[in-house]
Amino acid sequence: SLDSYFSENQNRPLPTFIKMDIEGSEKNALLGAKKIISGDHPKLAICVYHKPEDIFELTQIIQSLGAYHFTLRHYSPGDVETVLYAVC
Repeated sequence: SLDSYFSENQNRPLPTFIKMDIEGSEKNALLGAKKIISGDHPKLAICVYHKPEDIFELTQIIQSLGAYHFTLRHYSPGDVETVLYAVC
């Protein structure tokens, strides 16, 4: 997880932007970055089209980790390439 990686490598700067398009594993990755997201509030670009529930569940997870503002953007004529942007 990102939290584990950065706690083990404390000399590395924490991310200020996190982009996730990891084929349905976005929920687990967000949960594995809870400490970074809630503590440092990086900007986020998270794909929410892999599973029907992603658009709701991922938004709720991010919202529980900070005072984020959301924008949703769709990049194709089909049902793929929908990205949730979150900034504090």
